[in-house]
Formats: sequence, C-alpha cells, structure tokens
Amino acid sequence: MENKMQIKKYIEIAIKRTLKLTTCFCLCLLLIQVPNVFAHASLVKSDPPRRASLSESPSQIQLWFSEEIEAAYASVVVLDSNDNNVTNYEPQAAEGDLKSIILAVPELEPGGYKVQFRVLSVDGHVVESSYGFRIKNTH
Repeated sequence: MENKMQIKKYIEIAIKRTLKLTTCFCLCLLLIQVPNVFAHASLVKSDPPRRASLSESPSQIQLWFSEEIEAAYASVVVLDSNDNNVTNYEPQAAEGDLKSIILAVPELEPGGYKVQFRVLSVDGHVVESSYGFRIKNTH
C-alpha cells in the first residue's frame, strides 16, 4: 500500500513539473511573438524636424518611417496657425527609399506650422500623427 502511495506521489510531481515546463515554454513563445505584433510603422525622422525653428521656408517636407509604407495611400498636409491647408501637392515616394515620402511645399511665411500625416504601412496598419515647426521672422 505504501508503495502505491509513493508511486502516486511521484506521478503527481511529474505532472506538476510537466505543467510548469509547458507553461514556461508557452510564455516564451508568446514573448517571442509580441515584438512582431507591435511592429507597426512609426515616424523615426522628419525634415524639417519636430519643433524646428527655421530661418527660411523649406522647399519640401520629408518623413521617414520605421517600416516600408504604401506611398500611394499617404496623406501629408501642412497647416498654418489657423489650421488652413497651405499645400496643394500630393506626397510622393522618396526615390530609392520605400520607408520615406516627400511633400513639396510652396514658399511659407514666418509663423507656426503643423505637418499632419496619415500613412498605410505595408503590414496594413494606418499610422496617423502630426508635429509642428516654426519659421522665424528675419525682418
């Protein structure tokens, strides 16, 4: 009888260890997959940069993202301090760089501006944000 109880205890211990190992293995697999789930495109660089104070109007806005984007579906506008769109152009894919788009801009007067963008990353997720820059009055 005592022999059966010891065997039963060993079986219980073996089952508990197997469950712990299986749980740890599943958690490790989950942690490996998490970065892929959150790996959507994000803005990594811009020209002019965020919060820049420029002495003259830029001829273009260029945005760089962490992943390739679908340039054909990109939207970029430059808004003045009254939230009026001051651009009449469509953004274009940067030549040779699938992670970047360029928007030509007209001559801008001194003041504050906001670059507002919306892009579709190749993984199918939409990224939308904005940032500001300023052109100093040099007169």
